[in-house]
Formats: sequence, structure tokens, C-alpha cells
Amino acid sequence: IGMERLVRKAQSVDCWGDHAPNILIVCPPPIRPEMELAECGEPMGKGCLEKTRELHKYYKKTARLVGAHYLDAKDCEFNAVDGMHLTRKGHAQLAALLAELVPGLLPG
Repeated sequence: IGMERLVRKAQSVDCWGDHAPNILIVCPPPIRPEMELAECGEPMGKGCLEKTRELHKYYKKTARLVGAHYLDAKDCEFNAVDGMHLTRKGHAQLAALLAELVPGLLPG
């Protein structure tokens, strides 16, 4: 529901000119299991692992519902230190996915 609200808000802003809103929802990889009970500032909390594993279904459904594009970054490498941020390699993987997808999403 939060992502749907966010996209609908972005769609409602008068900045799209003559084009329809062109929004891409990117789903991050699920967090690493050790993050569920990690004590790095604020623990993610019980059940967060399952929630992040299911997030791709909700984001994909939301993208269809609101007319946005969708990209699942599930295979991008996470940092083993914190289990929730991409490594340099993970960022490169995400950049490659975006470089392949985004040009086809831009208005001609």
C-alpha cells in the first residue's frame, strides 16, 4: 500500500508534460537472514526476512495496478557486513540491469 500511495502521488504531480507518467519500481533483494535480529542501531524485527522475500510479489502487482514499470533486483549482491546494502559488485549489477531496461522505457 505504501508503494502504491507513493507512485500515485508521483503520478499526480504536474511534471510529465505531454507524456503519461513514466515510473519504474525497483524491488531490492531480500535482506540476509542475520539482519532479522541484528543490533545495528535498530533491529529489523521479527518477520522482516519473510516480508522482504515476498516484497517482489507486492511490488510487481503494484506496478501493474498503477501502470508503472517493474524491475526485480533480486540477484544483485548484498554486503555481507550489514546484509542489506549492495556491494560495489551489486551496484554494478543493478546498473547493468537499469542500462538494459531504461532506454526502452524512455519516450521516443
